[in-house]
Amino acid sequence: MESEPEHGEPLQVTTGEMAYGPHAVARHDGKVLFVRGAAPHEALEVVVRESHERFAFAEVTRVLHASPLRRQPPCPLLPRCGGCPWQHLEYAAQLAAKQSIVREQLRRLAGLDVEVAPVLPSPREYGYRRRIKLRVDHGVVGFHAAASHTLVEVAHCLLAEPQVDAAIPSAVALAAALPGIRRIELSGGGAGGRVVAAGEVEGALRDADAARAQAWLAAHPGIAGLALRGRGWARAWGDVEVAADPEDGTALRVRAPGFTQVNTDANRLLVDAVIRAVAPRPQLRVLDLYAGAGNLSLPLRRRGALVTAVEQESRAAADARDNAARTPGPRLTVLTEPAEHAVARLAAAGERFDVVLLDPPRAGAAACLAGLLRLRAPRLVYVSCDPATLARDLKRLRAAYRIAHVQPIDLFPHTYHVETVVQATLSCDPPPPGVSSAPRHESTAPPRRRRS
Repeated sequence: MESEPEHGEPLQVTTGEMAYGPHAVARHDGKVLFVRGAAPHEALEVVVRESHERFAFAEVTRVLHASPLRRQPPCPLLPRCGGCPWQHLEYAAQLAAKQSIVREQLRRLAGLDVEVAPVLPSPREYGYRRRIKLRVDHGVVGFHAAASHTLVEVAHCLLAEPQVDAAIPSAVALAAALPGIRRIELSGGGAGGRVVAAGEVEGALRDADAARAQAWLAAHPGIAGLALRGRGWARAWGDVEVAADPEDGTALRVRAPGFTQVNTDANRLLVDAVIRAVAPRPQLRVLDLYAGAGNLSLPLRRRGALVTAVEQESRAAADARDNAARTPGPRLTVLTEPAEHAVARLAAAGERFDVVLLDPPRAGAAACLAGLLRLRAPRLVYVSCDPATLARDLKRLRAAYRIAHVQPIDLFPHTYHVETVVQATLSCDPPPPGVSSAPRHESTAPPRRRRS
């Protein structure tokens, strides 16, 4: 259980490397300090705000000797806003820190001492987000403050694509028109280059609310469509289809609020890395788990691979089928079921695939691992947005698979998040269920917290 925050006398510390989180790591009296707002290798005065037996969270009160990697962040909302906790670091330093984090997570959590390639940088450092999620609380529209549930009011966001940034005032007007709305997502790539808005609403949608939503859409010509949903209901007005093409010649369309990668240009780097890892060719059998609307399936299919895509969300699966109908290639088989169910069923049926590709959510693919070890595809390509859950899953897979390549990609500049593409090859028979050959390692990453 967490203790009460401590606000004692300032401490003087020297930081080491960045942690997987919004902190740099320091030590004081044998306790690990996770220091928000710090840069690597600098002398600081800090105050502990939350203390535990072996670690504490602290904030910078004074920079005594600044790191050469520190810079003045251009966003006027910092340091209050919690959305860009690494914006005070030079971009090259962010990339180096992310490479180190991936390497250390694999070493400490999975016992894997493997080479990690340099992080592929985002083509754009700012103005790269094609999709932003705004919170609404008592009429305030913005992002959560650092280490808090308090909202920082937002009129502009330096990370958003220009058309998405320009739509933030429209989101503020939507929150005023619909008092029950709690979240608003703005996505670029709508019809005519306009933005699509999607919102989550508390309670039922009343007739008056529907009329206000339609009037709001008519009054904001920069918005192509509006999708609202609440418990047990969903409604849409206008055109809520978003274009998010993963490469030239591949048309991806997703109905809001369906998932798309936030960084269009960096997503193309991701798709290219996956293509190189899979090496698609005609008749190559690929199982794509957590396939979404086809961001990875369609480019592989376009190169002749026979792709079976698994996606449990019915609307995303339907989008994948529609997208396949728009693009050339062999038939795309789409299974609408949880990935772990599909893997277990296909393994039990004796199905064989040349490559299994998986791109799970942040929680990882733990439920699929036993089935993957039974399926025994010659190659695995694991796309991860969380190095810790990636390491946890590779720890179980390492008894049967050898890591061939690890390629991090920066889809999220100014945050600690990093995408990683891991290519693995089958090296031996899988161990009995529950058996792992990986040694146990202690992690120095900060503990998982709901809001850090």
